Amino acid sequence: MIEVLGWVGTLLVLIGYWANSNSKHHLAMLTWIAGDVLWITYDIFIENWSHMVLSLVIIGINVYGIYKIIANGRLSR
Repeated sequence: MIEVLGWVGTLLVLIGYWANSNSKHHLAMLTWIAGDVLWITYDIFIENWSHMVLSLVIIGINVYGIYKIIANGRLSR
């Protein structure tokens, strides 16, 4: 069951990449965050600390990106 977390997280991150490449930045960042939350959960179970830190940093970058987009009034859906 725990492996499903990794695969669903991977799927969400891939959807985020697709959305970003199609200028759907809001969707991209939200799916990246959701995927990374699943990866963090998975990483805790398998004790993969380096990937967990990477996922936390990516979430921080996405939250900052959402803030910058909203601050500049350029939120695309």
